[in-house]
Amino acid sequence: MAQETLIDYLGEALEESDFEFDWKLEWNKKQHAIEVYFSIFAEQKENNIIIEDIEGTATQNEIIQFEDAICFFDPKKSKIQMDNYLKSFPFDFKMGIEKGYIDAILKTLRIVVTEGQSDLLDFATDPTIEEFELNWNDMNFDGTIKTLKDINRYSEEKLLYPKY
Repeated sequence: MAQETLIDYLGEALEESDFEFDWKLEWNKKQHAIEVYFSIFAEQKENNIIIEDIEGTATQNEIIQFEDAICFFDPKKSKIQMDNYLKSFPFDFKMGIEKGYIDAILKTLRIVVTEGQSDLLDFATDPTIEEFELNWNDMNFDGTIKTLKDINRYSEEKLLYPKY
């Protein structure tokens, strides 16, 4: 039996997690990266607010959609722009990455995006809030890893980068 790959495990874990946000898993073979994109939405009650994204594109839609991503990459092979992601996770494709580490990432992602959804709703309804962004909390992430290890729920089984 072939060893489970990171992309297989991520896909199954994302499906089973029943997140309250939209997500998409992409294997960027050219960049030797695996990306998890996610979107949250908020409705503007007063459609008189013009929103400008980080690239300067302005919109005046009733529904605000915010998309971001996390990325898994091999620093020896990937040439990604880490600031294009909420968080980037380097790992050696030959050595693999522990399942417990992925579980901690997904638990932290749920918290970050859930808090982000609330903040986006505030942003959409409160004209005094001028900016919105998601924030990854490394302390919470490290605490999640520690907790999983303390309760013996951290799997050290390795997941490898998929072969072409």
